[in-house]
Amino acid sequence: MNLERLNSREVKDFVTQQLFLLENGLAKGDYNLKDVGDIIPGSIMVHELDIMKPQQITYMNNWGCENLGHSIDEINEMGEKYYEKFFLPDESNLLISGIIDYYTRQDYSAQYNFFHQVRTGSKLEPKWYYAVGKFLRKRIDDEIPTNLILVASPVEGMGLMVKEVNKILDQNIFVAKNYKKFVLLTKREKEIITLLTEGKSSPEISDLLFISKHTVSKHRRNIVNKLEIRSFAELLKFAIAFELIY
Repeated sequence: MNLERLNSREVKDFVTQQLFLLENGLAKGDYNLKDVGDIIPGSIMVHELDIMKPQQITYMNNWGCENLGHSIDEINEMGEKYYEKFFLPDESNLLISGIIDYYTRQDYSAQYNFFHQVRTGSKLEPKWYYAVGKFLRKRIDDEIPTNLILVASPVEGMGLMVKEVNKILDQNIFVAKNYKKFVLLTKREKEIITLLTEGKSSPEISDLLFISKHTVSKHRRNIVNKLEIRSFAELLKFAIAFELIY
């Protein structure tokens, strides 16, 4: 892929696709967080969750700490002042409300993407960043994630970050080709795909999700249209690739 020819939207799509693969690789143990954090030219941090609410930061790579000028312990000691010091007031409120909404939805396969300004360097001058957040599992078989990983890169450095992440990942061609279809799915549609791959019929899905058979049928039509699939085998392949089978 020629990153020099990508527009900003394509770069964002590529970054979010790679974070999906990165989270999967970390959960499988294909590589560890420190190795990844030492290579990527951007900030990587992991928030510990308690009943799906953000608690302390358990990991931040050297790049992130150096640009903020503080260690993880110092950042955690700041509490709410962390947002006041490094983020602009209006953007800070939007960021916090956006993350709260992301937690509330509890769609573990979804991501939270946003642009924001961060005060970095010795002069704490605002600089634009593009950030992607995703729930992070400790092990591949965990159903409920216990952490949130955030990857933030300076807007002008996104292309470089993509190159470095791509070196780490064993690129999944199927995921790369179908990721845009995956992000079109709603949380309910993902639930129905999971149940379909378990062999559940429409009446059974209706009972399990407490929705009408007509609604199930409508969701099934939407799934077929969004994924452009023609057989159960294609649906199964998609569900396995995007970890919708537990």
